[in-house]
Amino acid sequence: MANKKSKKKSAQSAPASAATETKKVAPKKASAKKADASKKGADLKKASAKKATKGKKKDAKPGFFARTKKYFAQVRSEMKRVVWPSKKELVNYSVTVVISLLVVGVVIAGLDALISEGLVLFSGLRG
Repeated sequence: MANKKSKKKSAQSAPASAATETKKVAPKKASAKKADASKKGADLKKASAKKATKGKKKDAKPGFFARTKKYFAQVRSEMKRVVWPSKKELVNYSVTVVISLLVVGVVIAGLDALISEGLVLFSGLRG
C-alpha cells in the first residue's frame, strides 16, 4: 500500500514540472499553429469545392430512360422471387374469398333490413 501512495505522489509531481516547460515553449508553437491553421483552412476550402462539384454530379437526377430501365430491372428481379400458388391452393383461396363475400353480404343485408324496420316502427311512417 505504501508503494502505491509513493508512486501516486511521484506521478503527480512529474506533470507539474512538465507543465512549466510547456509554458516556456508555448509562444513559439502558437505562431506555428496559426500558420498551420491558415494552410489547413485553404486546403479545406479547396477540398470542399471539389467535393461540392462531385456532389452535384452524384446528386443529379438520372434521366427518364435511365430511371425507367432501373424500374423494370427491379420489377424483373422481384418477379423472380415470387412464389406462385399451385392450382389446388389457388382454387382453395378463391372459394374462401367467395364464401367470405357471401357471408359479409348477408350480414350487411340483414342489418340493413333490421335498421330500416326499426326506423319505420320508430317514426310510424307506414300507417
